[in-house]
Amino acid sequence: MKVIILGSGTGVPSLRRGAPANWLGVEDRRYLIDCGSGTLLQLERAGHSFRELDGVFITHVHADHIGDLTPLVHALRLPGSGRDKPFHLYGPPGFSDFFARIVAPVAAPPGSFPFHVLDAPPVWELDGLTIRTHATPHSDRFSSCAYRFEHRGRSVCFSGDTDWDPGLAAFMNAVDLAILECSTLDADKAVGHLSAGLCGQLATMGGVRSLLLNHFYPIEGPDSRFLEECRRHFAGPLELAHDLMVRDLEA
Repeated sequence: MKVIILGSGTGVPSLRRGAPANWLGVEDRRYLIDCGSGTLLQLERAGHSFRELDGVFITHVHADHIGDLTPLVHALRLPGSGRDKPFHLYGPPGFSDFFARIVAPVAAPPGSFPFHVLDAPPVWELDGLTIRTHATPHSDRFSSCAYRFEHRGRSVCFSGDTDWDPGLAAFMNAVDLAILECSTLDADKAVGHLSAGLCGQLATMGGVRSLLLNHFYPIEGPDSRFLEECRRHFAGPLELAHDLMVRDLEA
């Protein structure tokens, strides 16, 4: 299993941190977790392409997490791709209806290969992966979820956007790599989001083996302050995500 952070920022435009998007490679399969604005170009910069994707997992439908979803669907319809393998698009409860109402009218699903749009179930198998979801407290308007991927004894969890949730700690139990949104420092904690200290507490509660902080709003001063606040609560391997960062779980 390999992870590439395509966008480590938020909806705030930044030349340093792109909108939320992550690439997950598992053997010969390729997926995105979220698809914020600029994702398709970041894929190219990372040495990959939208053409090789097997699917996308959306944590929630706020604009910063789906900005390139419509362009991706449109690109998959363009002639000359030669694609025949299926494409799987998952999201939290209500996602398939959202896709039908908002995305499909301006980017109709491709008709030359199987294209599946589904609300993600609590647990299922796909391409040899075991995938689990956990509903997260983020927005009163949209459902949101975390994803956990397991393959041949290795595991990675993507929190998506979430507020404090002990259930998320249980969901992450003993995961090899937890990628948690860390929008703010503790003093500026925002409703519906985690701060650096809360990330550390959740990771310790869940017994995660390594922690990667992601989804940063800009702050004044050094980014190392996120690490300092998180480290007060979490003693394991800890890093700050940056765009095009690669983590290989097989290494």
